[in-house]
Amino acid sequence: MGLALSRLPDWPAGMNREMALAYTGVADGQLREWERRGVVRFRQRGPRGAAIAPRADLDKALATLFGAADGDDPIEFD
Repeated sequence: MGLALSRLPDWPAGMNREMALAYTGVADGQLREWERRGVVRFRQRGPRGAAIAPRADLDKALATLFGAADGDDPIEFD
């Protein structure tokens, strides 16, 4: 069941939209909500001007989604 640890991707520090969706596992609508709220910011920094978001933004958004903002124990993202 699932992928073996050795087969998991090595996620880069900056990700385009497609990769950010795969990394977080959230719906496109959720990612767009994070963008509207300024939680995740895509910037024109990738190859040929591609918009990328910092992995740290995505990690913070996920931690908030899973209760870190409510005082619950946050999920640890390394």
